[in-house]
Amino acid sequence: MPPAQQLDLGDWVASVELRLRTLAGRSQIRPPSSGTVAEDVLVGPGRRLAVRTADGTADQILLGQDGPQRVARFYRTDGTLALSVATATAAPQAVTLWDVHGAPVLADDPLGGGLARPYIPWTPAPARPADWYATTSGTFEDVLRFTVYKTNPRGLVVIGHLADSGTEGEVRVTVAGDPVAPATTVTDVQGADVVGPFDLPGAHEAQVEVRVQARVTSGAGAVRVAALTASGYHA
Repeated sequence: MPPAQQLDLGDWVASVELRLRTLAGRSQIRPPSSGTVAEDVLVGPGRRLAVRTADGTADQILLGQDGPQRVARFYRTDGTLALSVATATAAPQAVTLWDVHGAPVLADDPLGGGLARPYIPWTPAPARPADWYATTSGTFEDVLRFTVYKTNPRGLVVIGHLADSGTEGEVRVTVAGDPVAPATTVTDVQGADVVGPFDLPGAHEAQVEVRVQARVTSGAGAVRVAALTASGYHA
C-alpha cells in the first residue's frame, strides 16, 4: 500500500518499479569469476571450451569439439603444443607429449596398445655360455655393472648362469652395494633367474650402481654369468 506520509503517487509508483527492476536484474547475475559453480559445465556438440592468452589471440587449453574429433590440447606460453589427445585423422587418437620443436617424444599406441614412443632398446646377450663373463674368485666379484639414472622407481634383472663341470658357485645382484635378494646357487646345469623388481634408492634421476656379482664355492672351474635382460620397472 502507499506510504502514510504525503508523497506524490507517481513518485511512489516509480520507486516501486525501480526496486522490482533491481531485484529482477540481480536474479540474472552470474556467480563471480572467483566463485565456484555447483553444477557441471557442459559444452555442446560442435563447441569448445578454451582458455586463451592474455591478449586473446591464441589458445592455451582447448577441450571439446575440433572438427569431427573430441580433443584436448594444452599449449605452452610460447604457443607450442605440449600435450594432446588428438590425431591428424578421424580416429583412433593417441595421448602425445610434444617437445618445443613439435616432435612427439612420448605417446601411447592406440592401435596395438602400450607405448609408441620412445622406442625402448633391446640388449642382446651371448647365446653360447662359453662367451659369458666368468669368474674363478672365491669371494663375490663384480661381473656386470649398470650405472643407471633412476627414472623408474624399481628395477629388474634376468640373469643367466652356468658353472663349469665339477664346479658350483653363487650369483647375486646388488644395488648401491647392498644385495637385493638371497644369492642363487649356480651349478653345471644352465639356469636363469629373475631378480626383482627391487627398489632403486635416491631421488628421481639419481645415479644408481646396479651390479651382478658371482663367486665359486667349490671346484676348480669358473662361474659364468650373462644379463639376459635388465630394465627399470614400475612401482
